[in-house]
Amino acid sequence: MNPSVISLLLLRLAISYIWLSAGLSKLFNSQFIGTFSNTLNGFAKGTHYSFYAGFLKDYIIPHSQIFAQLTIWGEILTGIAFLLGFPLFLAAAIGIFMNLNYFFIATSTPSQFLNIIMIFSQLAAYANSAGSFWGLSASISKK
Repeated sequence: MNPSVISLLLLRLAISYIWLSAGLSKLFNSQFIGTFSNTLNGFAKGTHYSFYAGFLKDYIIPHSQIFAQLTIWGEILTGIAFLLGFPLFLAAAIGIFMNLNYFFIATSTPSQFLNIIMIFSQLAAYANSAGSFWGLSASISKK
């Protein structure tokens, strides 16, 4: 087996693990949805990006219950898509979108750095067709 192919598979599985563990921990946390509004208020106060604080206060916090569900299921479905290797373009796009949002609410440099690493990892996985080895993308493209 080609080492670069194995590296792409491991990258895809690592991204999947990160998204699935984040989403499942929120899904099984009975307080997540109820406290999401307070969490977002804290992020709005602590963010270094004033434009994003306004966006949170004006659009997201008033609809926090909906966005809590979108966060949970976005993370879980992105993790599943990376695990299966299909649809990798959609999974990468949604993952990058979520990481950009998380980047803007991050109140510390390590959190921002982690989101940057995730953004570039997902770009690399998509750009190098990481789903084409041991993934549904490979099975579908052969037909």
